[in-house]
Amino acid sequence: MSQRPEHPENDLTSDADYANLRRPEPQSFDELADEPDPLEIAAANRRSTRQAVWYMLAVLVISALYGFAVALAARLMGGPLCEDGTATWLCTDGQRTFFSLTTPIIPFFGMIGCAVIMVRKLHRYLRWRSWMAIFWVMACNFMLWTITDIQLFLMDSAAA
Repeated sequence: MSQRPEHPENDLTSDADYANLRRPEPQSFDELADEPDPLEIAAANRRSTRQAVWYMLAVLVISALYGFAVALAARLMGGPLCEDGTATWLCTDGQRTFFSLTTPIIPFFGMIGCAVIMVRKLHRYLRWRSWMAIFWVMACNFMLWTITDIQLFLMDSAAA
């Protein structure tokens, strides 16, 4: 037999909230009176998930836009590698080096920022699991940019 509350409308925790760090039990009546409202906690937990999704979308879009802007600027500046009429966007070795050294910066700080926010949510007794899921997306985004940029960087040094 499952343990369900007598009145389900009073259950303000979802399955995602059972992993939250539990608040310390109040030791006095004053501490009990100072406890936050369960309805506010439930709203803060839902808000935490929405924030995590928006954070993920923002980092992914900003990373892609920055990479595209650098590549577009390099293409517009031109260079010896673009003169053949090929579909090359990074027209000089310097542009390739600049692209490969700067584009992983946003994904790296996005990943580190997500980790910091996740730990802060954990210590505030709020929903942190959505931030953990987003952290793995951020880690994959960082690895994708880094592996691609390492190949570009090594291509420059192999050509020399």
